[in-house]
Amino acid sequence: SGIAEINNILEILHPKPEIPTVTSEKGSFTNASIEFDADSMFGVVESLHQGDDYILCDDLGIEWADHITLNKAESNINFIHSKHGSSSTSASNLHDVVGQGIKNLGNMYFTKEQMVERINEKFSNTYNSNGNNTSITRVRKGDTALAEVYLDGLLKDYKLHRKCILSCSFLSKSAVAAEFSKIQRGESVSGHVIQLLWIISSFAHAVKDMNVIPIIYCAD
Repeated sequence: SGIAEINNILEILHPKPEIPTVTSEKGSFTNASIEFDADSMFGVVESLHQGDDYILCDDLGIEWADHITLNKAESNINFIHSKHGSSSTSASNLHDVVGQGIKNLGNMYFTKEQMVERINEKFSNTYNSNGNNTSITRVRKGDTALAEVYLDGLLKDYKLHRKCILSCSFLSKSAVAAEFSKIQRGESVSGHVIQLLWIISSFAHAVKDMNVIPIIYCAD
C-alpha cells in the first residue's frame, strides 16, 4: 500500500530554498539575543511564516510544538516541529520529530481559553534554553492584548484548517524522490529507505486521521 501512495507522499514534501542554509536547530544565544540566528531552523521557520498574524515559540517545557502560528486571512493554525541534521535519507532523524508531531495532534484543537492561558503564562516569558536566559520574547509576532478577540474569530471560522508541519533540514525532496522511484520500479533499495517511506506514510495517515494537513519542509 505504501508503494501505491508514493506520489501522494512526495506531495507532502515542500522544498524551501532557505533550508540548505541552516547550520543548527536553534543557533547560539547570549543574554542580549532578541532573535534566533537567521541560519538556524528556528530563524528560518520564523522567516517563512513572517506573513502570519501570530508566531509563538512554544519550545521547551510542556510544549505543543516548537512554533505555533495563526493566520486569519488563510484561516489556519500551524503547529511546526523543527529538526536539524546532516543531509540523509536515513529514517532515524525523522523518528523523533514525527513522534513529536503525532503526539501533539490533539493539542491542535485547543480552545480559546487554553491558548489565552498559554499566552498569559508561558508565552509571557522570554526564551530560556538550557539555563541560558535570552531577551527573545516567546510571542515572536502578534499583539497579546488582542489575542482573545482574535482567537474567538479564528476558531469560529468555518474555513479553519490546521497544518502539522515538520521542518527538516536533513531531508532533500529530490534525494527522497530518487530512492522512492527505485521502489516504484521494483529495484532494490537500502532498508533505511523502506523505513523512511513507512515513517512518512505513517505520519501522513496519523495527521489526516485527525483532519489535519501533513507538511514537511525540506531542501530541494
